Amino acid sequence: MKSCFIVLLGLSAIAFAQRPGWDFRKVVTNAPYSGIGVTTSKRTLSDGNAINEASCSKVYRDSSGRTRREETRNSASCSATPDTIPISDPVAGVRYAINTENKTYLQFTIQAPVSRTTPGARTRPANPNEVRTSLPASVIAGTSFNAENTQTVTTIPAGKLGNAQPIVITSTRSYSPDLQIVISSTRSDPRSGVTTYQLSSISTAEPAAALFELPAGLTLEQGPSRRGRRAP
Repeated sequence: MKSCFIVLLGLSAIAFAQRPGWDFRKVVTNAPYSGIGVTTSKRTLSDGNAINEASCSKVYRDSSGRTRREETRNSASCSATPDTIPISDPVAGVRYAINTENKTYLQFTIQAPVSRTTPGARTRPANPNEVRTSLPASVIAGTSFNAENTQTVTTIPAGKLGNAQPIVITSTRSYSPDLQIVISSTRSDPRSGVTTYQLSSISTAEPAAALFELPAGLTLEQGPSRRGRRAP
């Protein structure tokens, strides 16, 4: 069970880092918020069968940059008990990964970011098959902030991947520069289907401090881990 939890944690950490608006490595201060994020995906197989998946997360960040995410898998609502709760506290230099079913947790030390000086800013080479368009800004519901909206259309030329016809991938993104989070996004790819993300019930009030503390009654998962350590 322990090794299974560690594997799931590793996969979850990758998934969290890839999710819009959620990156353990990034610390944002003086921009508290909370909200409910829903990620959905829909794929249609060659035989017409459809696969629909969804996950829901309650997300929190305080003015010190501490974050908490209550993740409920296989559900478009956050009504059920969350499967996992990662808490990141850059102030204390610690991160927790809570397994709510087993009432256990893993503890990790947060490494301070290394400052590097580069000769000049590196930019990604322009993709001649990518067209990015700025869309009109929109007001973020529940806040006084605006969101920057963009659409990106990427075309994979015929023959590039063995494809007989060009593959067109369309993505949209609504981003808040004030909160430094993605409010919504969509990605439509003929190869993998349509994936959407929507953050709603957004509040910019300061979340309760207790949300970022390790709850009582949990047992520390013992054993070696490349990134984890035993609690003192």
